[in-house]
Amino acid sequence: MDEHLLRFDKEKELVFIDCETFNLCLHSCHNLPWQIAMIKVKGGRIIDSKDFYIKWDTHLKISKEAAIITKFSQSKLDKVGVPPEEIFPTVEDWLDNSDHILGHNLLGFDIYLIKSFYDYMGKDYSPLVNKVIDTLSLGRGLAHEVKYNPDDCFMEYQYRMIHKLKRGVRTTLKAMGESFDIPHDYDKLHNALVDLELNVKVWDKLKWKFEI
Repeated sequence: MDEHLLRFDKEKELVFIDCETFNLCLHSCHNLPWQIAMIKVKGGRIIDSKDFYIKWDTHLKISKEAAIITKFSQSKLDKVGVPPEEIFPTVEDWLDNSDHILGHNLLGFDIYLIKSFYDYMGKDYSPLVNKVIDTLSLGRGLAHEVKYNPDDCFMEYQYRMIHKLKRGVRTTLKAMGESFDIPHDYDKLHNALVDLELNVKVWDKLKWKFEI
């Protein structure tokens, strides 16, 4: 048994993270996360989770499309939202002290929002990048039958795969969950915490497909 592989490691802490945002822009002056959820996994078990709603001092308004997709509720944000300064220490602690950071389309989207959050707080996010495992990248590698060679750079492989598109090949989180026959409340997706609960299940399938 290859005990060095991540799927067998019982000690490493994995942090899954997802953001729901005002729109799809990747620049903080045009977009911000109004919900950040995190799930911490160790030894294949969920050991903790966080679900933050964030009130920014900003003129930004959520786009109509984003509001529909995420079922955004301004009244809920007004009720439970907190300033970004209040949640950042927890986000920083979880991400900085994790062994790996996982998400679906993390390299293509969420990492840019995380960087903007770190920049906003005057902190350096760069040590986080090499911890990233993007389940969208792995899903596309699997769908296109492009194997990862453990002798190659894993991050380079992920970036190549995330840009690999083909008509008819669906690797959304929902599509991957359904392809793996994973039971889940799919109608509630696009809530960050619900997305992550599925993301953890998808990772539990993907980790047996890659030598990482």
